[in-house]
Amino acid sequence: MQTNVIAMHSTTEAQLLTGVVKSLGDPVFVIQTHQGVVTASQAASCLLKPDIDDKVLLSFVDDEIYILAVLVKANSHSKLSFQGDVVLEMPGELAINAAQTLRLSSAVKISQTAPEIGALSAAHTVYADNFTAHCENMAVHSDRVQAQGQELHGTFDRVFQKSDQVMRWVETIETLNIGNWVQNIKHTLNSRAQHQIITAKSDVRVDAERIHMG
Repeated sequence: MQTNVIAMHSTTEAQLLTGVVKSLGDPVFVIQTHQGVVTASQAASCLLKPDIDDKVLLSFVDDEIYILAVLVKANSHSKLSFQGDVVLEMPGELAINAAQTLRLSSAVKISQTAPEIGALSAAHTVYADNFTAHCENMAVHSDRVQAQGQELHGTFDRVFQKSDQVMRWVETIETLNIGNWVQNIKHTLNSRAQHQIITAKSDVRVDAERIHMG
């Protein structure tokens, strides 16, 4: 034997058995084996959480019994169980595909960070008590936009609008507070009212080739 090699002798007795989960606990499970009923803890490497009637692999080391793996599932429901914080790290892509519903839930917060985030869906619904969006540039393209709300507040340095037709209904009062109001009408300006009052502090000027009053 080489002098730089040290022989290692283990006095630990290890044994592997299979069993069926009969009771769930936190963190102890009751397992039925061919040697009798034992209690076991879930090993950290066993990520699939055992369920009732699952067939599992047990490790007997000294006085400790661990569930190393779930061999056969008794039902179609599976759950990955971790202790503490978890980080999935990979140099390539990560894809999660679900044939039916995919849910993300958190008791505190869900955050997304990426140079680019895309969402594609046939129907997209967002429910939020408070919704805030901050962006340098925003572009919205839609065939039809419908918005309903009790109040609408907006503060802008400039507003540019261009449309073929604009139709607006105000049931009670519309108030405008404007420094200077300039209207350039290409064809006809038609103003109708039950009562109409025009008040100016200094001058009122009406200039046209022909003026009809009465």
